[in-house]
This record gives sequence, structure tokens and C-alpha cells, in this order.
Amino acid sequence: MTKRTVEEQAFLSILRTADSLVRGLDALLKPHGLTTTQYNVLRILRGAGEDGATCTAIASRMITADPDVTRLLDRMEKRGLLVRRRDDRDRRVVLTSITDAGRAMLEELDDALIELHRNQLRGVPKTRLRELIADLDKIRGVES
Repeated sequence: MTKRTVEEQAFLSILRTADSLVRGLDALLKPHGLTTTQYNVLRILRGAGEDGATCTAIASRMITADPDVTRLLDRMEKRGLLVRRRDDRDRRVVLTSITDAGRAMLEELDDALIELHRNQLRGVPKTRLRELIADLDKIRGVES
């Protein structure tokens, strides 16, 4: 039997933890007819404000890469969660914005998500969570 390195143990632990956390999020979003990817798009668009964001900007901010963001946006637009329009300054650019319905859905989920995250991470002190965030940022190569 091959002995696992500490790096392999950490890698597997991160994957298992991420899977567990995402399953909790999936369970919360499912009754609202949202996937985690769709929730992520709405969150990105809420943060983009009134100007909205291009498809490329949305794709670059996604937590999990989606090979066909355009089709994802099509489905969400049909549900009335977002709207797309041509940029007034450059007609080649299409901007996507969250609708009132999309914003209302996020607002409906906000408190439940805060509670979910608190429950999922309840055993870890806030100081340790901040250290964990910094460590995970280092692993991803993100400057803190």
C-alpha cells in the first residue's frame, strides 16, 4: 500500500469538503429551481450593478467553469432572471443585467445562505476561517 503524502491528503480533504459544502448549497437552491451555476451568475450580476456585465466578464468570474455560458444565459433570460441588451457605446458588445425577479430571488435566498454557511462552518472559529481563506487563496495563486 502506498503511503499518501500530506499534499495528497490535503488535496483529497479539500475535494471532499468542497463536495460536502456544494451539496448543502444544491439542497437549498433546488426548491427555487436554481443550480449552483445559475446562482453564481445571479450573484455576479448583482455585484455588477446597473451596468451589467459581458458574457466574457461573467465567464471569468464563475466559480465553476461552464463551457457554454451563452446557453446558460439564454435559459436564465427565458425565466426572466436576467436581461441582455446592446451597449449604447459599442453595439458589438452585449451586456447582461439582473432583473428585478432575479434580484428578488437572491434576496429571498440571502438569509438562508448566511445560515447555511454558518451551520456548515460552525465548528471553525472566525480567526481560523480567516487563516483558511488566506491559505486557500495561496493555493489558488491569489494575492490577498
